[in-house]
Amino acid sequence: MELYLIRHAAAEPVGDANDFLDEKRKLTAEGRERMQQAARGLHILGVKFDSILTSPLFRAIETAQILADAMEIDRGIITQTPALIPGATSASLTNAIRKQAVESIALVGHQPDLGQTISRIVCGYPDAAIQFRKGSVCAITVTETTPTIRGTLSWMLTSKQLRLIAKE
Repeated sequence: MELYLIRHAAAEPVGDANDFLDEKRKLTAEGRERMQQAARGLHILGVKFDSILTSPLFRAIETAQILADAMEIDRGIITQTPALIPGATSASLTNAIRKQAVESIALVGHQPDLGQTISRIVCGYPDAAIQFRKGSVCAITVTETTPTIRGTLSWMLTSKQLRLIAKE
């Protein structure tokens, strides 16, 4: 199984436009545009998702929809899960992943949770300092799913690197 961890694109700050609620923050126009270009870069690389699990926070949902559209994937494969909200337990995410009977899954979420998830799957503990910029993608090849999910880091690209691939 291939896991693709994707941090949501750049979002508006908490303020009047979103009633000062973090979960209502939308992507900025620049964030949407950059994510569309980054998703085209993924498409050029031949990345495919059988399933997209996303945080139910608005900015993550928007990012997942942009990915599906730019990569010519049916939006029907997008599923919101509380396992990707900030602060969710690793056990809940592991269970959500295990329920997917597919070969490739995209996880759209937030930092620092995604960095900790990468560390946990690749290193066996969540404490490695993995910086994961907005719009970045990390590909992990899963090698085992029980008793926990383990895998090897295949590649990690920033949004800027993916956008450069899309321009070529």
